[in-house]
Amino acid sequence: MSLLSKMLLREMTLPFLFSFFTLSILLLLCSLLPLFETMLRTGIKFIELGRFAVLLLPTFWAFVLPMATLLGILLGFLRLSRDSEMLALFACGVGLKKLMASVVMVSITTCLFSFFLSASVIPKAETAAKNFIRELTERSLARGIPEKFFFSPMSELTLYVDKSLDQGHRFMGVYIQDARKKQVAYQILAKEGELFVQPEGLEVGLQLSNGTLNRVSDDYRQTDTLDFNSYALRLSLPEKDRKQNRRELALSGLLKAASDPDTSAEHKVHYLVEFHERLAVPVGAMILGIMAAPLGILFGRTGLSGGIALGLTAFLAYYLSIAFAASLADTGNISPFIALWVPNLISAGITAGLIILLHRKGPLKS
Repeated sequence: MSLLSKMLLREMTLPFLFSFFTLSILLLLCSLLPLFETMLRTGIKFIELGRFAVLLLPTFWAFVLPMATLLGILLGFLRLSRDSEMLALFACGVGLKKLMASVVMVSITTCLFSFFLSASVIPKAETAAKNFIRELTERSLARGIPEKFFFSPMSELTLYVDKSLDQGHRFMGVYIQDARKKQVAYQILAKEGELFVQPEGLEVGLQLSNGTLNRVSDDYRQTDTLDFNSYALRLSLPEKDRKQNRRELALSGLLKAASDPDTSAEHKVHYLVEFHERLAVPVGAMILGIMAAPLGILFGRTGLSGGIALGLTAFLAYYLSIAFAASLADTGNISPFIALWVPNLISAGITAGLIILLHRKGPLKS
């Protein structure tokens, strides 16, 4: 490796590491805070919390890594340009190709590592984190349900008990809002209730007595009311009934699900969108990394705060376009291939334009 490459890598490494660890910690805290109450109720141990954090981290590295690469390269070149070192390099005959060689190498490495994360690591981490949250929720429920408190142990499920007995395992006056099924929502009122736990099956449920069940369709056109003497409500699903979402499937699993004749046309589109997004984002990370170098040279006088703002703007513009393209493709109005790869083509065109502009302008003329 040449002395120039070592110098450029050294300039890019520190801001990359700072950006990577800072963004990882911020996103980790944002993910843990909504679960803080549930974790306290379960009496989670420090080792378990650390394990959960390790499981969560890879789930957003697909976005942290490209952004950290963009900021690392951008801030490195901004520093060189601000202190006129870039001008000195060009004055010594260092061409744009030599400067971009290290940037391209770093960007390709980011692309390959991002692809490895998207294809293999993130699906496994998503499944493991989901299972951990399920176990945490069931442990929280097994410890009892508090009284006079709207308790949401899982998404789309809210429990309220007027009086709690036997350390939260028997209840008087129970209200339940259950919207876990997309097609229908349930409202249940019961005079009495009892919590039952089956550790072997990892199943938690409620045995309700003397109550009323109201069932409402998602379009509010159909309603049913049922009075019951005894009703068993399952709060958690057995392992065999749990289905993997598209974020938990590997690339081969996504293609297999999309080609399955039993899969509906709507879900086939969703699987293809996820497949192309997993391929497009790593390529986009490479493009953003290469784009950062000419941005850092051309805007070398903006300073640190201006460089961060510039990098965030480029990053958000790209990922908002990816998010919009994925949402548009999910509706089925446009091909997932076209929708997810157009932002990369636009970003590649902008990058090429910046490199041509830098080549024509040259830092000696600035």
